[in-house]
Amino acid sequence: MKLQSISACLGAKTAAGFTLVELMITVAISVFVIASIVTLAVISAQNYVATSNYTQMNDQSRNAMDRISREIRNASALISAIPNTSLVLTNANNNTTISITYNSSAHTLTLTTNQVTTATLTGCTMFRFELFQRQPDTNNVSYTQNAPDTDSCKVINLYWSCSRLIVGSKLSTDLVQTAQVMIRNQH
Repeated sequence: MKLQSISACLGAKTAAGFTLVELMITVAISVFVIASIVTLAVISAQNYVATSNYTQMNDQSRNAMDRISREIRNASALISAIPNTSLVLTNANNNTTISITYNSSAHTLTLTTNQVTTATLTGCTMFRFELFQRQPDTNNVSYTQNAPDTDSCKVINLYWSCSRLIVGSKLSTDLVQTAQVMIRNQH
């Protein structure tokens, strides 16, 4: 008889379920695992968007730099330069005017040839250029002197920066492009 009451007691105890402590530990571990999975998913999504942004900005920036460099190389003279805002060149061979314009409020860099826009860079947060002349400068690493005016300009250093925000966060993707371009057709 005693044997039956022990097995009956054991069966009743195992059928009672989890204790409160066991349930709290299980919930805490489950919350930690779910939070870790969500954090990894968010970080992976942000990295994917950042990589995609960088690739698109790099392609757009390289295409714009290729077009702008080609136009500067083929130019015959620099007509005007407004610091960090615009460059206007001319190509006497085909009678064209080339304008490179930075709009800081719209964050765009535009290349216009004879009133036709051929390259636009969006998301451009900074645009700078420096003008150099042909004669060497022994005190300078670039081996050229700053051009005192547009008539003596032979080389143009271009710098720009592009940026895009990653949606849903304060993170951004940044890209910097630089080039030193020589005016080849200058007389």
